[in-house]
Amino acid sequence: MGTSSSSSGPGSKSPLVPPWADSEPNTPLPESEGQRFREFRTHLGKFVSGGGTDGERLRTALGSYAGKATGGGTVGSRRFGAMASAGGALFDAMAALRDGQDPGIPGVDLGTLEGRPTQVAIDLLVNALVPPNGDGDRIRVALNDALSEALEGQADFDFNNITDDIIADMMIAYLAECIYEQVVLDSNDAFAKATDPAQYDRAEKAMRGLIRAAADKHMAPLLTGNVRTLNGRMVRDAQLRAIKDIWAEWEAYEK
Repeated sequence: MGTSSSSSGPGSKSPLVPPWADSEPNTPLPESEGQRFREFRTHLGKFVSGGGTDGERLRTALGSYAGKATGGGTVGSRRFGAMASAGGALFDAMAALRDGQDPGIPGVDLGTLEGRPTQVAIDLLVNALVPPNGDGDRIRVALNDALSEALEGQADFDFNNITDDIIADMMIAYLAECIYEQVVLDSNDAFAKATDPAQYDRAEKAMRGLIRAAADKHMAPLLTGNVRTLNGRMVRDAQLRAIKDIWAEWEAYEK
């Protein structure tokens, strides 16, 4: 058992938003609440130890996460600045490839990608797009998962197979994985409450499903039918807007 985020996660005295991750670095942050993670971690731990089937307990945990642990949607979304920027760079690269153009990232061009085994092409793109900051590990996982899902079934990379729908689905998958990775990191040892692998898997699947549904609900309308009119900067902002909306939905779980 285990998650892709191996750190024990931040403590209550950690900043609400690390400086390198802040989407609004020139805007002051509020003071964080003492023991801000306790309620979230307690509820999530009980959800996991209870078998990962109590949806109400999971929603309560995420409500506490959005409202107390991360400071609400306006502040909580700022924590995803670095991840959203990497997502914007992913969008620009895939949109360029869709149009038969070089992706615009150092060391990677059409010649290095076209006709290569798809996983090799994914690895090249991911390695070029991962930023050197504290979110690098989580961004790497999210980029790899989103590209793998988008290009599933393609043995060799062919930019002619990239469509607007593929790009939109890829960005939803990327956003969902970024949120999932951050929630897991912040949960500390909550998933260690599982008593066996099956229990862990059920809890993980349930949380992934809830997060993916929220990402689809709030991100898809910002992309569907609009992919050709967007650029990376706009997609960065769309991700942050979707996170604010997801946090608002989750905060309502506590009321």
